[in-house]
Amino acid sequence: MSALRPILVTSAVCSPLLLLASGVHASGLDTEPYKLVRSLQRVQDEIADGDKSALGMQRELTRLIDESFAKLDRSEFTDPKNARALISYAMLGGNPATLEAHLTDLGHKEDEFVRLAVAILMYQKGGARVAESRLKNADPLRAGGLFGASLALVRGLVTRDDDKARADFDTARLLAPGTLIEEAALRRLMTIHRRRQDPVSFLRVSSRYARRFVASPYAMQFAQEFIAGVIALGEWMDMASVMEVIEFMPEPYRSAVTVRLMRTATVEGKSELVRRVAELTPAQDSENTDESQAVDPEIDARQRFYTQISQITSENVREVANQLRNIDTKPLAEGDRELLRAVLAVANAVTDPKATVPAGMATPANGRRESIFHDAPKQQTEPVLNDFEDFVGGTREALQGVDKLLEGIQ
Repeated sequence: MSALRPILVTSAVCSPLLLLASGVHASGLDTEPYKLVRSLQRVQDEIADGDKSALGMQRELTRLIDESFAKLDRSEFTDPKNARALISYAMLGGNPATLEAHLTDLGHKEDEFVRLAVAILMYQKGGARVAESRLKNADPLRAGGLFGASLALVRGLVTRDDDKARADFDTARLLAPGTLIEEAALRRLMTIHRRRQDPVSFLRVSSRYARRFVASPYAMQFAQEFIAGVIALGEWMDMASVMEVIEFMPEPYRSAVTVRLMRTATVEGKSELVRRVAELTPAQDSENTDESQAVDPEIDARQRFYTQISQITSENVREVANQLRNIDTKPLAEGDRELLRAVLAVANAVTDPKATVPAGMATPANGRRESIFHDAPKQQTEPVLNDFEDFVGGTREALQGVDKLLEGIQ
């Protein structure tokens, strides 16, 4: 799995950092690494607020931090602030090679910082099971602050037990509210509550995210998890509360989530869920709606399309099918048109006993999952925090590499 890479953002608040980053080498001045790591933490909080500018600065600041650590003498790593900064940098998404290069500088094999650094290095290299074992006795609350919050988040990411992971994510939120650490913890908690079939907790966490972090560059992952959770837990959920969460979202995000939810429910055959969403979706008054809140005509057409499909029953199938045959398909996405053809084929089979439904009619021909946004990137990566849902632990090469380093520690 690739190393974590921090994203840097720029705003009026963090512009001094960018001046620092651009001027360090020009002036020949050295900057202490722990100060740069603190700056990285502040900048990552700006990411949580949705400031996506100056993404190109990430490589430059990472290089500055790497070079700053490289200039430290071995004796300087005995200073706790430098040791903590090195481990913090790794947990925040730093270059794993930097932690690996200085692992033997942190002290003896049984020293607390060394044991913690080895665990974090395994986390970076993909050894989730080893990292989980080594972090078992860590105490994020005792560590406190952003260091403890990062530690809690990392342990939650590599922990297989949902109850323990939930406790760690809650600790991360407690220690670092309003930060990118909380943003990531909330998304993971949504997954846990969905698996545990706990709709109340799922909606509580979703509401917090929608109110605080919907501008985050990782909000698409939140939307995907939110839709998956509503589909999975819909029969136990208070749909009015679901719509309250959606109402916190700005347009066009709100409409995109709604139509994606309706589409997924339609494909899953949950017509009642589609009808309930349609009933609770407030109507838009085009004359009294400002431009920033206006619903995209394409989104509106798709929403009405799914509402129509959800109204099909055995009694009205012929009538609704005739309505669907006459709709304007131009605003619909290709996946919608394929779904329409599948619905009409099924309706035709119901009303005409001789008709048959073509095999694979309801499966998109291109085999791709439709994105919630039409202009979404083909693949969204998370530079700051790896997605450990696919994390497989204990790779042989990673273990051997760390074992060799440990041999050099007295």
